[in-house]
Parts: sequence; C-alpha cells; structure tokens
Amino acid sequence: MISIELLDTDRPTVVVARDSSPGSGAGAWAHLQTLLSRGVVGGSKDSIEVRAEVFWAELAGVREVRSFFGEELVIQPRLTKQLQSLAADRRARELAVDQPLPPGVSSTLAQELRESGFRRELRPFQLENLAIILRLPHGADFSVPGAGKTTVALAGHTLHRARGDVDRLLVIAPIAAFQAWKDDSRECMEVAPNVAVHGGPGSVIPAHTDILLTNYNRVASDYDRIRDYVSKASTHVILDEAHRIKRGSLGVHGRAVLDLAYVARRRDVLTGTPAPQGAFDLVAPVRFLYPGQDRQILPADAYVEQRGRDADVLEETSAAIAKYFVRTPKSRLGLPDPVFEVVKQPMGRIQSAIYDALVGRYRGTFSLVKESRREFDRIGRITMYLLEAAANPALLVAGSDSADEVGFTHPPLPIKGDEALGRLLAEYSEFEKPWKYAYVKDLVEKAAAAGEKVLVWTTFVRNIRALARELGNFNPAVVHGGVPTEDGAPPDVITREAELDRFRNDPECSVLLANPAACGEGISLHHWCHHAIYLDRTFNAGHFLQSQDRIHRLGLSKDVETRFTLLLSENTVDESVDERLRDKVRSLSKLMNDPGLVRVALPESDEVHDERPAFKDDFSALSAHLLRRDGT
Repeated sequence: MISIELLDTDRPTVVVARDSSPGSGAGAWAHLQTLLSRGVVGGSKDSIEVRAEVFWAELAGVREVRSFFGEELVIQPRLTKQLQSLAADRRARELAVDQPLPPGVSSTLAQELRESGFRRELRPFQLENLAIILRLPHGADFSVPGAGKTTVALAGHTLHRARGDVDRLLVIAPIAAFQAWKDDSRECMEVAPNVAVHGGPGSVIPAHTDILLTNYNRVASDYDRIRDYVSKASTHVILDEAHRIKRGSLGVHGRAVLDLAYVARRRDVLTGTPAPQGAFDLVAPVRFLYPGQDRQILPADAYVEQRGRDADVLEETSAAIAKYFVRTPKSRLGLPDPVFEVVKQPMGRIQSAIYDALVGRYRGTFSLVKESRREFDRIGRITMYLLEAAANPALLVAGSDSADEVGFTHPPLPIKGDEALGRLLAEYSEFEKPWKYAYVKDLVEKAAAAGEKVLVWTTFVRNIRALARELGNFNPAVVHGGVPTEDGAPPDVITREAELDRFRNDPECSVLLANPAACGEGISLHHWCHHAIYLDRTFNAGHFLQSQDRIHRLGLSKDVETRFTLLLSENTVDESVDERLRDKVRSLSKLMNDPGLVRVALPESDEVHDERPAFKDDFSALSAHLLRRDGT
C-alpha cells in the first residue's frame, strides 16, 4: 500500500509513503521515486517529500501505480480536498471557455458595478474584458500597458466581494505601481478601502486591511506571514506585471508567488508584456492561475525555452491560451501611432578606439561559453561593458552604481598594466564627450525653449547621474533604484513620487532622467510628456515595451503626437540589441495575435518583415556582432 498526503506546512509539499511490509511492490515504489525525483525535498527509505507543483505535473504517472502495477493507492484527506478543488477549477474553466457570453452582459455588469459601489464608468472594451474574466475561475488580463488593467481588476474584485466570493485583496506589484493602486482604489470605490503597504519582515499589517500592497521581493522575504494573511480569510490575489515570475520555481520570487496559489481563493494576473522572451514565459503565470493544470492548457513545446520563438510554437501556444486571457490591443485604445526616429551616428575617435579594444579583448569569449551560471554571469558582465562603451566609455572605469538593478551589477573594467585600453580610458573624458550626451542636450534645449518636457531612458544609473550634471540648467527630475518611494522613506528625503510630481507640474523642470527598472511600470506621464529618448537599451523586450507606454497610453488626446528617439552608435552592440528587440516584439505580437503591437512598438511598419522569428540566443547575436566588428 502507498499512502499520499498533502503536508500541512507553509510550503506546499506532498509526502508519499509506502508500507514496508514484505508484500509491498518494489516496482511501484521505484517508479514513483524516478517519476518524482526532480521535486524531492526530503524523505527516508520508505517516504518521499516532493514539491507540490512537481506532484501535480506527474499526477498521471502517479495513477499508474494503481492501473499498471496494481498497487493500492490511498489518498489522504488534505490531498483529497486539494484534488477536489483543482478538479472544480478544471470543470469551471472548461465550462467557461465552451459557453458564449450571454447577450447584454456588459450592460448588466455596468449596473451591478454601480449597485456594488464602484463609481468609475468602464469603457466598452473594459466591460467586455471584465465579463470574460469573471466567467473564468481565475483570469489573465494581457491588455497593452495603459489600457486600464488596474481599473478592470478593481472592478472585478468589487464584484467578487459584493457576491461574497472573497473578503479582501492582496496585490503583488512593482513598487512603482503602488501609487496607481492607491489612487485608483480611492477614485473607483464610493467607500474608500483601507489600503496598506506591506514593508517586508517586521512591518505591521494593520487589522481590517481591505487591500494589501506588496512586491515580489517582499513576498519572498516574508513568505510565511504573507501566506498566513492569505489563508486566514478568503483572499483575492492579483499579480500585477506578472511577467516578473517568468522563471517560476527556478527563481526565489517566482517560487514564493506560485506557492501562494494553493491558499488564494481567487487568482488573477495582469501584464501587458506576458511573454517578452517567448512562449516559455507563459508557463509560470498559467501555473499560478491553474496549479496542476498548466500542462493540460499549454502545448509541450512551450516548456522548451530554446523553442520559445519558433513560429510553430508561437502559433500553437497562441491557440492554446486564447480562451484564458483578455487583451486590449493598442489599436482599440484610439491612440495615434507614435513617431519613431532612429538616430545612428559614428562614435568619436577615442570612443571608437576604446570599443575596438574591448572587442579585441573579448572576441573569443562568446565562442567558449559553457552551460554554467558562472560563465553566463561573465558574459553578462562583458555585455554591460559593451553597452557602456557604446554610450559613454567613462562608465567603464567606475563599474556599476549601488543603485543599479541587481542584474546589472558589475565591477569596473579590469585594466592590465600599461595596455592601450587603459591609456585610452585615461584620456577619454579630457579630450572627448560622448556623441549621445551632446545629442540629448541639444534635444532637451530645444524642448525647453518650446515649453515641452522630455523623458530620457538609460539602463545605467551612472549615466543618469552624469546627465543630471550635464543638464543641470534644465532642473532634471531623477528616478532610479536609489531614489526611495514614499512608503518607508525617511523624513526630508527626496522620493520618486516627489520627483515625478516635479516633472509633471514644475514648468522649470524640463527633463526626467530614469531607468526602466525603476520607472518603466505603473507610472503615467502621457498628459505632460510626449517625447522619450533612449540613450541605450538592453535585450530586455519587456523593459522596452513597458517604458514606451509611460507616455503612450489610454487618455492621450488624438491630436497629440508621441515621439520616440532611439540613439544607436554605429557598428556596436546597440545594433545587435535593436535587431533582437525587433525579433522579440514580433514574437509577442504573434503569440498575442496582436499585429498592431509591431506597428506601435518598432520604428517602422512590419509589412516587409515577415521572416520567421527563429530563436537565436542573445549571446549568439553578440558573438556575431563581435565578428562583424572585427571584419572577419
């Protein structure tokens, strides 16, 4: 006999135990040990403790113990209850996608919202999305950034609470999005909810909190308390910018959030960029919505990361998930298409020599990459050096700033003795200025003279600090990871909210300097700013798409022209990044069945870009660039 039970612990774990009497089946036990080996976290000779998500994924194989080996399988009470819950979710999901929406559902929902105390009037496309999400046991809103996903989510929560389905709401979101949730909840609801911010371990979560805001890092660092909060009442959990859990159980944040799925009463995910790297990015969000059912929804090839942008995988995955999410495309928002300007210029003489020296030093590295974390970290560091050299070589001698995003942390470029690279770097700031800095300054001067505001994006905080000095006459506002938010900031410290407010409302502040990691999500600037300049970009398509939507979003007047200026140093990594971002945006467009995404997110129409978006590793693209730069 083999007994299986869900352990009553914080982390969802299943224990599989066998009767060690002489008659027990050795074959059945060996089958289970092999089947569940990738999720084993403990056990003994006669028991296995396995992560719940692995158990659900292999449930069909577990059942073979009874059908193939003839072994008695005893499912204990807690696991039985969980299996019944998953089965109910599956039946509700299948019923929902098989039935058309009833006629007049939008007007019915609008009336129910008013009666529930929701006072903001939803637009027709928002009501349509809400109707689809509500009929699913758990839902996904993949509408483009700026389409009002927060409003629709709050409307859904209001109805679920009025219907008695849930008691309270937990929102897991980037810190930058907290203010939008606070403002929208006050503006949408007749009775303002009690909104609290979870500050991490040791912080106080007030009693009678209606909406608790936290971020992905704080959930991971304070998981036990957040799980307790979710499990003690019927809690609706919403993941905002849900693409942040794309690594799933392989990442600390993703694992913590996925584990919350087992205690949440209702689950929804929101993101305008659900799969910035390809179909594989959808696995974690679907697994959060429907634990144990993701492989019944997604095709097998979606789990192969290397095939994530193959045309057939994109097509199959798109068809598989079409009934489980809503998406409002940019074309539905009634926005005029933005105007893109790609500015390519050669680097100065010294900057070009520095870049060539870097290429010479690291050209062979990319062909020798091994499948190890250490080697990939090293390649990532070299990539940062190339990006810095293409923008401002002076950054190379300083290394990353303490306020840079964790993924961009890197030491100063190592200089060996008297090599030419060291001499070039020593001379650079004295004899030459980056052409991109001069170009940005000229654009900001012209904008200020016309009474306009400009947003400048850059990956590196040291670029922000240098440009803040360069553009001092224009009173620049600054937002990056080192600028704290209002929640928890010491008194008299400049906060992100204060800087954004100054940019929006101070006529003397003509420019905002920001990086996508801190300012690329949850912030609206479209009423004040209509021109964004990209000093540099990385291979992160999500950052690129999200950053565009800070100034190109719902509510923009039809007579307003939104401009994006992309600065590319000729024959550098900038061009490789540009090519890769195009591939990724086209893949997301195909996956979401949203052709207009390409038109509004790329510098030109995709009418002549119908080639197959084959998967090419970013490092392979960099290797090809280094060979081209060398002329070989």
